[in-house]
Amino acid sequence: MARKGDSVTVAKVISKKEQAAAAAYWTRERIADAPAMAAQVDFGDGMVDTEALLQDMVGSEEPAGFSPAGMNAPGADDIARAYFMDDWLTLDDAIQAGDEGLSEEGSLYVPADSMAGTAGIYTSYDVNTKAALWKIYPHIWSGKLTFATPSGTSSCSATAISGNNIVTAAHCVYDTPSRNRFYSNWAFTPGFRNGTAPYGTFTANTCWVLTAWVNLSGAYSINTWARHDVAVCKMNKNAAGQTLNQAVGWAGRLWNAGSSQLVFNNGYPARTYTDALIGNGPAQYLRSCTAETFLQTTETLGGGCNWGRGISGGSWLVGYKPIEVSGQVNSVNSGLFIGAQNLYGARFNSNNIVPLCTAAGC
Repeated sequence: MARKGDSVTVAKVISKKEQAAAAAYWTRERIADAPAMAAQVDFGDGMVDTEALLQDMVGSEEPAGFSPAGMNAPGADDIARAYFMDDWLTLDDAIQAGDEGLSEEGSLYVPADSMAGTAGIYTSYDVNTKAALWKIYPHIWSGKLTFATPSGTSSCSATAISGNNIVTAAHCVYDTPSRNRFYSNWAFTPGFRNGTAPYGTFTANTCWVLTAWVNLSGAYSINTWARHDVAVCKMNKNAAGQTLNQAVGWAGRLWNAGSSQLVFNNGYPARTYTDALIGNGPAQYLRSCTAETFLQTTETLGGGCNWGRGISGGSWLVGYKPIEVSGQVNSVNSGLFIGAQNLYGARFNSNNIVPLCTAAGC
């Protein structure tokens, strides 16, 4: 672990030996079988902080920041198809078979006249359960993040961003409440679908979390923890010799933006908000909620959603347009209030995503 004085971030540098071990360990089967990390749950009442709402009306003191999305390198799909041929053929067969793979929880619609930005209001649907959607932007930026904990393997969700980095939740990288230590053996599989890895797997070189996250103690609280629950990891090349950005491109980022944004909240959940197991392929498919975010408390956003464990670290994309190279991450999933159909995460700002990306070179 690297730590310098009063640095805003804390880094875990992974040794070459550990990187090689992770690359050898994470087979397709182990990626598919890694159990989803338990959702971080706040047992409070979930009431919105009215003082924070008044603060938001004044506006951010920092100017809004924006980084564009990017497409993969020319010929990247041809390289991936040649190197990971079995995965591509499996997915081609699924398309030919008209594989829809919809879960019972998918395609839940809310009334059109529902108030935007209201808690519990969302549209939930399955994404790459439909085979034809697996290899389009921005879905291929999203992937399954697998790693080792002292209790065994686990999985979260993550998203490719610039600089060959991924962004995810800090609680998928560093165990604050239990042991105050980094997890290990991270591997990111973009475009993962039901055991297939069409772009291969990328192991981590270095991971960063905020010092503020490391310094937290006690029980998880959305109103005090979620704003710090962000992590960035620099990834190595895949087995085909491609960098992450060469293989799939990257999502843009948005920070210091207004609290009300229409987002595509996506990841690889295994369970619903009630902790019920998803019927078809838990943590095997990309799933999403579309909702308008609201300010929960200082630098913390909420948005309606019915997904639970496994979606931790999944990104909230603003400007989602299927097939187009479009979308900026402005939060990642941190936790939920027990029994409520909402997810919560940090509002990306100058105190979280900016120092992390400064350290990582996003």
